[in-house]
Amino acid sequence: MARLTALGALVALVALGAACHPAAPAPPAPVAPPRLVVLLVIDQWPEWAFDQKRPHLHGGGFDRLLAEGEWHVGEHPSAATMTAPGHALLGTGEPAASSGILANAWWHRDVGRLLTATEGRDGETTDTWLRAPGLGESIAAAHTGARAVSVALKERASILMLGHAGLRLWYDGTHGAWRAYGAEPPPWVRAREAAAPLAARIHAAWTPTDPAELARLSGGPDIAPGEIGEKGFGITFPHAPDTTPSASDAVFATPLGNDLVLELATAALAGEHLGADAVPDYLALSLSAHDYVGHGWGQESWEMWDMERRLDRALATFMAALDAQVGAGKWAMIVTSDHGVSPMPERMPHGGRLTYGQIAAAANRAAVAELGPGEWVADARYPSVYLSAAALAQPAHDRDMALEKIVFALRSFPGIARVERTADVAGHCETRTGEDLALCLALDPERSGEVTYLPAAGWVTVLDDEPEATAHGSLNAYDREVPLIMLSPGRTAHAPLAAHDATTVQMVRIATVLARWLGVTPPTNLPRASPPR
Repeated sequence: MARLTALGALVALVALGAACHPAAPAPPAPVAPPRLVVLLVIDQWPEWAFDQKRPHLHGGGFDRLLAEGEWHVGEHPSAATMTAPGHALLGTGEPAASSGILANAWWHRDVGRLLTATEGRDGETTDTWLRAPGLGESIAAAHTGARAVSVALKERASILMLGHAGLRLWYDGTHGAWRAYGAEPPPWVRAREAAAPLAARIHAAWTPTDPAELARLSGGPDIAPGEIGEKGFGITFPHAPDTTPSASDAVFATPLGNDLVLELATAALAGEHLGADAVPDYLALSLSAHDYVGHGWGQESWEMWDMERRLDRALATFMAALDAQVGAGKWAMIVTSDHGVSPMPERMPHGGRLTYGQIAAAANRAAVAELGPGEWVADARYPSVYLSAAALAQPAHDRDMALEKIVFALRSFPGIARVERTADVAGHCETRTGEDLALCLALDPERSGEVTYLPAAGWVTVLDDEPEATAHGSLNAYDREVPLIMLSPGRTAHAPLAAHDATTVQMVRIATVLARWLGVTPPTNLPRASPPR
């Protein structure tokens, strides 16, 4: 596999030159470390969609990123291609099998209910389900006084990008305000809210910047088969927050959501004195609104084209702020995504949607055939089917036969590519290869359900009461492959890249690269905590 950075390639080239030409000139002086390292996660940003949009994005942001950075394809290691596992991977370097973050939410047998990845048994926000240390702990363990800050609309994105340490900020859509993990936000956050009141901004309708251009770029009208809308917005423009159940919550599905994250991240530069001295600080931000728009209208929609064009300009403004406050050439950045997404199922051969309710019902019918009438399935959210407490209490032989019937029943679904008993594919991942390895890395032997399944190409799984235009969560390339743009320390400008190179980078390596730039121990080399099961 090609090496991850230009720096790595330089090291290899120097070594080769020394072997062939002992008298060759000395290598160039080491590159000075950056004052600030930035991780920018564009939530739900598949490589296939960026490949389509890149030729039409010239608002300044992406051109600059691709005139200073390298553009690779990043590959997520497993079938856990969802927000919580993806951000945990970027923050810790650990896939779901070792991070403990299986999905955005999973069934907890001990309490008999579903909990989100950052929800404790008491209903409070928590980071205890994350088994692995993160970059926040790497920075704290270095004892250099460096700061680590994360900003996102989604709490799970903010918390899991850093781990168990650092200032983690997210947006509370219910109250239209920023929150911090474990404490009140620092005064500069409230000062920012007072200086730019959200109440003065959330009532403006989202209208398309250039309808004729959006029609040309998307190849169709402002309504396409499969589009659903999001957060109470309808299918077509304009999207007025005041027509939704909550204008402050509707921010999650508008370009304003991205603006709020980038603006607070900019305010954090001064508020937290990021990049103010020679000790590298860390700023991680996630553009969660990008994901909501994708789910509501699809990557091919007018809405996504309009959002990406606006984001292009917003990124240019953000990087100008980094230049002004940290110093041009004194910051480094990685821009990537926590996961990809499927094209609209209507555009895919033999595509479609399955609900978790349909999967659970089919699994329960199969169990009834063995165990008799009863509620034998507790939950079936991707990627697991969990047996109920009543099913787990059955004699081992009867329970095993019921599991076999569930497996065979789900294998008959046209939209499911693979179904296995979790015990057959989880654990001892180092002994597995190919698809079995990627499936193993998505599963936790203790926390996962008794059966695991994978959607077929073109098929997506969705909630029964929350329909989506498209979704992610599979082993398919459109879910696993994401852009990876790296603005390394000591980089030199070049012509803006029009396409990615031939390098595929495993996303488990990103946390290690960030740690190297920060001059700290990678989180994968830190002692592991033992949070609750």
